[in-house]
Amino acid sequence: MITVKLGNVKVKIYKNVIDKMNDYIQDVSYKPESGGILMGYVLKENVFAINDISVPSKLDKASRYNFTRSKKNAQQILNKAFNNSDGKQIYLGEWHTHPEDFPSPSNLDFKSIKKQFQGNILNSPLIFMIIYGRKGFYITYEKGDSIRSAQNISFKSLN
Repeated sequence: MITVKLGNVKVKIYKNVIDKMNDYIQDVSYKPESGGILMGYVLKENVFAINDISVPSKLDKASRYNFTRSKKNAQQILNKAFNNSDGKQIYLGEWHTHPEDFPSPSNLDFKSIKKQFQGNILNSPLIFMIIYGRKGFYITYEKGDSIRSAQNISFKSLN
């Protein structure tokens, strides 16, 4: 597990989450963007744990530089996780890949996470966005009024 500090917010990301995202790194030109939802727990105020993710399905749309996940499929996965955890495991955001060593979010990425925050009933005061690259990942969170602290994490720093 790794812990990332984003201002006064801490997020613990479990190893299995990193391992699953590693499977989708765009390390060759024919691999499309991939993504899904982040699931986990609010541990206490400003402390979160991401312990699982959804992975791409046949219902998603993907190309080299774009990924649109199936809302229906993601909701089914989330409902199952929520029910199996007695309502404790919740939606904590979105993840997707970029074909960059150290990814940076596009304007569309920022609009998308804001839309997710504003357009859904959430059980968390904020949601995260992880963009997974070839040598590291970008993580930030949305709290409603603006994107908050962000950090780039090198995979080398995880060892």
